[in-house]
Amino acid sequence: MERDGAPLSVPPLRIMPDPLVARCIYSGKCYMIPLNQCMSFSDLYEDVFRTFQFLPSDVIELQYSVPGCEACFLRSERDFQMLFCGARIHKLECVDISVLKIGGSCNNTCSVDSRSEVVDEDDYLGEAFRIEVHKSYLSDEWSSYIHHVGEKFHGAAELREKLRKYAIAVGFEFIFLRNDLDRVHAICSNVGTEGCDWHLRAHSSSANGCLYITELNNIHTCKGVVRTQKHKLLGSKVVKTCIAADVSYNISLKPREIMSKFKSTYGFDISYKVALKAKQSAKEAIYGSDADSFSKLSWYKEAVLESNPGSSFVLEVDPSTNRFHRLFVAYGGCIEGFQFCLPVLYVDGTFGKSIYKGQILSATGRNGNQGFYPLAICFCDSETETNWTFFFKHLKSLLEPQGRVITFISDRGTGLLSAFDKVFAGHPHLFCYKHLVANLAGKYRGKGNSVMIEEVKKKFFKVAYSSTEKEYRFNLRLLRQEGGAEIIDPFLAEIPVEHWCRAFYTGGRYGIMANGIAESFNSWISLERLMPVYCMLDQTRIKQMEQMGKRRDEPQRWTTELTPKMEERLKVQMEKSRRFSVHYSSHGVYEVRSDFSYVVNISEHSCSCVKWQINCFPCPHGLAAIQAASENVYDYIDKYFRVDMFKKSYSSPIRPITNVDMSSSESATDFILPPLAKRPPGRPRVKRFKSIGETEKKLIRCGRCGKMGTHNKKSCTEPLVQ
Repeated sequence: MERDGAPLSVPPLRIMPDPLVARCIYSGKCYMIPLNQCMSFSDLYEDVFRTFQFLPSDVIELQYSVPGCEACFLRSERDFQMLFCGARIHKLECVDISVLKIGGSCNNTCSVDSRSEVVDEDDYLGEAFRIEVHKSYLSDEWSSYIHHVGEKFHGAAELREKLRKYAIAVGFEFIFLRNDLDRVHAICSNVGTEGCDWHLRAHSSSANGCLYITELNNIHTCKGVVRTQKHKLLGSKVVKTCIAADVSYNISLKPREIMSKFKSTYGFDISYKVALKAKQSAKEAIYGSDADSFSKLSWYKEAVLESNPGSSFVLEVDPSTNRFHRLFVAYGGCIEGFQFCLPVLYVDGTFGKSIYKGQILSATGRNGNQGFYPLAICFCDSETETNWTFFFKHLKSLLEPQGRVITFISDRGTGLLSAFDKVFAGHPHLFCYKHLVANLAGKYRGKGNSVMIEEVKKKFFKVAYSSTEKEYRFNLRLLRQEGGAEIIDPFLAEIPVEHWCRAFYTGGRYGIMANGIAESFNSWISLERLMPVYCMLDQTRIKQMEQMGKRRDEPQRWTTELTPKMEERLKVQMEKSRRFSVHYSSHGVYEVRSDFSYVVNISEHSCSCVKWQINCFPCPHGLAAIQAASENVYDYIDKYFRVDMFKKSYSSPIRPITNVDMSSSESATDFILPPLAKRPPGRPRVKRFKSIGETEKKLIRCGRCGKMGTHNKKSCTEPLVQ
């Protein structure tokens, strides 16, 4: 009630000693509920909605009757208080509340009239013609987001979001007449064409800053208010709020997967463009923007150096433009533990997947249980000689104090070889044979069929795995016959043989032939490569920290002298050694015989099969000689394969970092511009192009010529010999 435009104030009521009983009636059914002034209108509304089992898309209205007024609206808290006033004035103990369904969906049962029996036609139809049972969607609750005056929202953003979802669930569109931080006024979009009177007003409270619905007409008089599978308001802003948790859990989620999951979870269709934009918005909301991420690197550098003593963090920024240039980071726990790992380092580079792309250079070691051990990473714009030199110089500063000769293995990437020769001159350097064979296969592009290329690859493997010079020369002759000397000789002339063939490498290579450990690390951080640079570094640190913690606890359950994988390898080699007969020659020297004879010198840890020297692990011939000499086989196994060395490699943890004081730190105000990166044309790629040698093609038998190859009967061009 209002008088002269001013709302009539209602004096505070005393709580009635006995509760008022309400008789709620809908469609001939009734139930009783006690009312008291400790309840609210929303409590009554939800109880009625739940008791009569309305669908989430249904809209109901409540009316009550008192003497002299057969239909009083019950739409808000004010109406709810007036119900108690009327009951007190007329001294009522029971009030009838009528429940009216004014909108929403209808069920699939129908009746001829109110006296006829309700028949469900699905009982008489075949399985293919029955209507499926209603499925519950997460969007079903959206229809209850807007329902009464006085509803509270924590800011205009929450009201806008819930209003959009409500309109999508109910099935109408609206427009804003006013859309400010402190005031919102929305009307039905059909107000001009059909005169629909649906409208909503909300105002902000100066006391707490929240918005309250002050006026609401929740009844539509326009046509076509029905929920559809597509909706104009179902844009990326709404979808973003629904998929944020999924993107946080799996940042590599594809738009097609988002579309499918949104359909099955929320019951609505969205376009590919909306799914893609929603994912990008959700990613930015979770991890921050790619551009702003570079400004956090100054703070992150201070946090790493403060929380992890002994770490190395080098951040280079162009002083003239204040743009990011490159960085190098290695954590103190990894540096300390690496001296107890195998003296080998796998060096490789992979590309970033954020909008600024960039390259991630990494140096990864190997622990005594054959697992990878991340040591250092570098983020820069590209794989150039300058950037590789920067990476190797800072890597050298970490390795020199440990006093070990490190064997490096890598591909023959751009700028890597010249930078390595400058910084690590004289250090052993092996080339990954898989990259070499891929490069060799590329020489036959347009010059040979797939069968010949596969044979060349197999013979090159045999050349690379040759254990002696005689075996190397023999396998090389077969390779030249198969692949042609005019291609093989120039290719091998560019590569020093000691960098790729086992027979000519004099140091301990621990059986390393390929750069697989580095590839494993690149795959391990594949999700982090999608993130902005700050999040990429921080999430990679967390993965390293958790990995080191787990591997620190693992050895507590081990009961062997060697790590599990090496202990298993020893058992296999010991079993193979049983078939050999051993003949003593001189101190530490034995002849081991079976089908062939081998010379073993256990004092020098060598065998004429060369496998002991190459793998740094006793071969079966060596184990047979050690047992014949009544020696302990564990005394002849490399120290890095022992459990105590494994424990020491993970004894120094990576310390956690807190960011609660990031905003108050002086370095947090440093503004670093992102690097200049020209966006390439077309859709951004997240996978690299594979070379011809890396692409494995399945061989099939042609139905025309009968030969094995990659062609079929239709594409066959082979001459037929009668």
